[in-house]
Amino acid sequence: MAMDESADAAQPPAIDPAAFLAAAAEAANVADYLDEHRLNEIAETVIREHEIDLASMGDWRKRMQRGIDLASLVKEDKTYPFENPANVRYPLITTAALQFNARAYQAIVPSDDVVKVKVLGRDPQGQKAARAMRVGAHMSWQLTSQIEEWEPSTDELLTVLSIVGTLVRKVWYDPVEGRARVRLIRPGCFVVNAAVTSLPDAPRIGEVLTLFPTEIAERRRAGLFRDVEYAEPEGEDRDAAQEFVEQHRRLDLDEDGYGEPYIVTVHKKNRRVARIVADFEPGDVRMGEGGVIAINRGSYFVDYHFLPSVDGGFFGTGLGFLLGDISDTINSIINMMLDAGHMASRGGGFIGSEFRIKGGSQQFRPGEWKATGARGAEIKSAIVPLTFPGPDATLFNLLGLLIEAGKEVASVKDVLTGDVGGRALTATTTLALIEQGMQQFTAAYKRIFRSLKREFRLLARINARYLDPVAYSQFCDEADPAGNLMMVNPQMDYDLNGMDIEPVADPRSVSRMQEAAKAEIVMQMAERGLVDRAEASKRALQAASVPDVEALAPKPDPMQMQMAQMQMQAMQADLAIKMVGIEQALADLEKTRAETIKTVGEAAKSAALVRLDQARLALEAVRDGLGSTLGRGAGGVAGASGQPGSTGMPVGPVAAPAGGGPIGLVGGPGMAGGGSPVAPAA
Repeated sequence: MAMDESADAAQPPAIDPAAFLAAAAEAANVADYLDEHRLNEIAETVIREHEIDLASMGDWRKRMQRGIDLASLVKEDKTYPFENPANVRYPLITTAALQFNARAYQAIVPSDDVVKVKVLGRDPQGQKAARAMRVGAHMSWQLTSQIEEWEPSTDELLTVLSIVGTLVRKVWYDPVEGRARVRLIRPGCFVVNAAVTSLPDAPRIGEVLTLFPTEIAERRRAGLFRDVEYAEPEGEDRDAAQEFVEQHRRLDLDEDGYGEPYIVTVHKKNRRVARIVADFEPGDVRMGEGGVIAINRGSYFVDYHFLPSVDGGFFGTGLGFLLGDISDTINSIINMMLDAGHMASRGGGFIGSEFRIKGGSQQFRPGEWKATGARGAEIKSAIVPLTFPGPDATLFNLLGLLIEAGKEVASVKDVLTGDVGGRALTATTTLALIEQGMQQFTAAYKRIFRSLKREFRLLARINARYLDPVAYSQFCDEADPAGNLMMVNPQMDYDLNGMDIEPVADPRSVSRMQEAAKAEIVMQMAERGLVDRAEASKRALQAASVPDVEALAPKPDPMQMQMAQMQMQAMQADLAIKMVGIEQALADLEKTRAETIKTVGEAAKSAALVRLDQARLALEAVRDGLGSTLGRGAGGVAGASGQPGSTGMPVGPVAAPAGGGPIGLVGGPGMAGGGSPVAPAA
């Protein structure tokens, strides 16, 4: 269909694909330009294929709802084995979901930063690192402050995900509020064919929207929905919510044989199209000589999976599926044991006709005796009690076995819940127990972090397109040399080339006990001098969630700094004196060498010169080492030989041998005093 101003305008003989797609991308509601017949066809197609996708999810939806009912401890009315029997629900799945949430939530949403940015490739001038710091700080502020719904949504996500296995979160830019928005889609309201393996490959993606009449009216007034009448709510509540189907799909509106991606919103009951908007931007269109080659669809949804699907489909597996049968059996055994104990305590039986009492059941109060007209022997022979054996020990043992099996699947171990039975465990032992107990969930945590990474990249693309440069520059608060606010381009900063955005938290450490155990190991290494003590202390404080770690760093004492500076100056002066002594020794050595050449015979001259050259090389090596130390500052000589900062060379003055002869070298050949060769030193 052509994008004509009038719905009744005749279709032109040919449609320019580029012009049509450009107009569709800019239109607030493409449905305003289509006739009613075409809109009805689109609505019928959307609802029909929505029902097809919903039917493919039937098995998963039943199991999902069962898991939610078990976790919510929903009770159904029971009449078996008698009226109002025991109806207890053991919170096996509930406990597992709460433990998973407690461990993952505090790791994913730490007290300070949420997002970190890693620099990729070379960065000689540090420009990438500066961008990374700005982007990481800004996105962390967005997720924890500006997007107010993100943290509560994450809390709910980490609770429900472990039960149902798959949840989807939607991230988009809201032009009304002028910011990015995040919404967790309720289980069962996200509709995609169960045979789909990944969302980018899905031919269509649906979402069931529940809107109240006021929300519908606001969308009509804002021009987001068509100004038509939708179905009125039925029943007494005139303000009841109505259901819409929002489907991300392809429609061939320009009739070129290739479907363009659109977002179609249809009222589910009366099947009227409320909105059609392009799900692409002009930059997503690839054109060729023959027209459109491909159009990339927009990305709004991020799927989270607790465990992958065992049949290779889209929807995964949760604790509600894994523990459903075990939880039902535990509930049945508990209620059977309670009913058996109840029956055994109440008693009951048959009364013979010879025992004449008033009809009906007889209730006894504690300590009560009732008089009858019959003799005791007659009463004893007339009453035949039924035998109720009470709770069975086999059922009790089976109950304990099932509970332990459920805890094994749910990884609800004593050490993970903070209970170590009063035992004093070392850091390495505690860490090993935690790692062993969390093996089942380690992969689940990594899947969550992988999805979070995709969500952060999606938010970064939204920021690159919609973020206000002035607001972003004010947040960065960078000034030029004159003190004026520097403008920072968010589109350039949020260019993902050369950097990688990911969560701050470590998916391998999702509990405080793990972080504390690792910190203790690092501190033990610091005690042995294997790692830096200051850095180890900093990490230990961070693992303990101590705020303002930098403020706790020890402050230097001015007097100590002054004394250290004086010591450095004294050491530099001492090194300078040693350098002077070595230079003097080298001069004396050259003088001795010249005299040796003149006075020593040819037979001994060669050996003497070799020894003198060796002595000269050794002195020059010492001189060069001292010169390098002086160039680095006196701090370079703080360590002794074999310690960091030491040159490994002797730094004391080199003494001349007695008698004014040349320098004697310890362990090396020399010449005797008076210009003759020196004998080796003892």
